[in-house]
Amino acid sequence: MINSSCDMHIHTICSDGELTPTELVEFAHKLNVKYFSITDHDVVDFYLDKKALELTQKYKMKYVTGCEFVCRVGLHPIEILGYGIDVDEAKKYLDKHGITEEKMQAIRIKYSKKIFKKLGFKISFEGKTYDPVDVIYEYILSNPELKNIFYNENPNLLISSSFILRQGLNNPKSKLFINTKKFYPSYKKIIKIIQKKFNGVAIIAHPLHYANVMEEILQKVVKAGIDGIECYHYTVNTKEKNDYLVNYAKKNNLLISGGSDFHHVSDIEKMRESNMIPIPEITFKKIKIALNKNKINKI
Repeated sequence: MINSSCDMHIHTICSDGELTPTELVEFAHKLNVKYFSITDHDVVDFYLDKKALELTQKYKMKYVTGCEFVCRVGLHPIEILGYGIDVDEAKKYLDKHGITEEKMQAIRIKYSKKIFKKLGFKISFEGKTYDPVDVIYEYILSNPELKNIFYNENPNLLISSSFILRQGLNNPKSKLFINTKKFYPSYKKIIKIIQKKFNGVAIIAHPLHYANVMEEILQKVVKAGIDGIECYHYTVNTKEKNDYLVNYAKKNNLLISGGSDFHHVSDIEKMRESNMIPIPEITFKKIKIALNKNKINKI
């Protein structure tokens, strides 16, 4: 949110963000955000908060409903953003099938204990109130033998907890990999549900997070009928990366979206977003146009 008036990927306390819905709207307004979507993980509770929605009207902010759905391509977990979704229908589905942050954390705690035990170590999450991924990262850093094991596997794993998640826990080739096949739905199912059941558009989130399997994942979601790609994100910190994703989207006649993936105020204080390519307002407007076309075609 630091350098754009448009932000289509924001989290609140409803999933794993820091700010309440009303705090988020106030914060975004102070940063001059005019167009946005709240995309909490597998929940749509922001859009049920009347005070927050009233604040958006007061500040003349425009939004489309949104949610970040957890799913998988084969064994690889990914996220797909649903925009313009029917909140009531989405809530019914997510209350029954959604992988909430609490469920996800419980899965990571249970299975990471088994992983470390197999490696000959014992990790404890007792008394830790923060994200299990951060606990895992700190545990590895505090143990020289583990640091050596994972440095030899992939030096990037020691950069941050984000790398532990994306290139470790979510990577089928890593010793840290947690197989979530029985928990996460397939990407094909989520794309279909977003488009057909929720009357929205489906956008693949932050493709650069998927590292060396990005191309394979992009090809599969495009073939499955994805509507767009998130081409602007804090991981897209150079013009070359942005140009690649934008050109890929244009070549495949896909919508272009973008968002900061904001979770915490510290994201901005640490200047995580400082190298982001600014998100053009036209991304919001084209998504709105696409959603309106969907409605017209279904009448």
